Amino acid sequence: MKKSFVYFLILLVIVGGLVAYILNRNKVEEEPEKENVVEVVEEDETEIEEEKEVEEEKEEIVEDTVGFEEYSAERQEVGEVQEDVMFTLKEIVDTPRDGYHEFSFVLTGTVSPHAVAYYNQSSGVVKVEISNIEKDLSGIPFQGERTINKNGIIRLYHNVSGTSQKSFYDIGLSQSTVFKLDVSAGQSDNEWGITLRVKYPGEKEISGNFGSTEFSSSNQEIIGVGADKNASILSYQYSASGGVLKFVWGVSADGEHPIPSVKAGYNESNELVVTFESLKLDRVGGTPKTLTLPLSITLNTSRSGESTTYVFSGMDEKAEYKLSASLSPNQVVLEIK
Repeated sequence: MKKSFVYFLILLVIVGGLVAYILNRNKVEEEPEKENVVEVVEEDETEIEEEKEVEEEKEEIVEDTVGFEEYSAERQEVGEVQEDVMFTLKEIVDTPRDGYHEFSFVLTGTVSPHAVAYYNQSSGVVKVEISNIEKDLSGIPFQGERTINKNGIIRLYHNVSGTSQKSFYDIGLSQSTVFKLDVSAGQSDNEWGITLRVKYPGEKEISGNFGSTEFSSSNQEIIGVGADKNASILSYQYSASGGVLKFVWGVSADGEHPIPSVKAGYNESNELVVTFESLKLDRVGGTPKTLTLPLSITLNTSRSGESTTYVFSGMDEKAEYKLSASLSPNQVVLEIK
């Protein structure tokens, strides 16, 4: 009898261990990898309104509307948000026209889609937000772009949204301009076209330092502007793909080169230290924080006076990196291999 009881206990232990192993294995298999993670910090609506008021004082939006009377630089909206209806963004077709560039966002769905377009002075772009997108098949990855470079329209940039059910695109401009947003039925059933027509703003000479073009482990620097030009960090986003972390600061400043000065280099602990020495405002690192990033990288921030420091750790010893900047949208970009 005692032997039977002992055998029974042994059997329970074996079965319990097997169940625990299976559950743990499934948990490991289901845990998502941190590749292709994308995160964005949205600007606070109150801060946006305050910023908008400042922007209006800084620059009067160009509105030479001869032949473009139906165009405007104001916020425009088409369609209505449908809570239970989802869409697929099939493709984006951009076409040069007489005096303007046309961007056609082709969608499939059972009802007319909702979209918003508005000019963002701090980024130098027309932002397009399309609601209720469950699949984005545009072929432009997050933080990727399609080069336009025609009469002051620079690029189409796939921005990161704070929600998985919206697609955000930025149209980079050399300077402000007017535009027109429309929606119409497509050529086949359940097909729709959201069309943004952007008046060419004209070419504008771009000068300044935009950082590195190659990866290295040496010190790198972007010579931009400082707090006296209202240099600011407004947002951040990051992603990882192909073993490379891409961390992007959304920035702004007064003048023709709205990029803050920044430098990067390794310290004695093999941590990559990125320092913005003169910022009027930092909405990302303004308060100390720790972020766990993809590829086992950790970010710690600190701020003292006008200077903010971003410390990236967890990489292989002195991993190669690239520090660069771009306009429209205005960004400082750090890529770490």
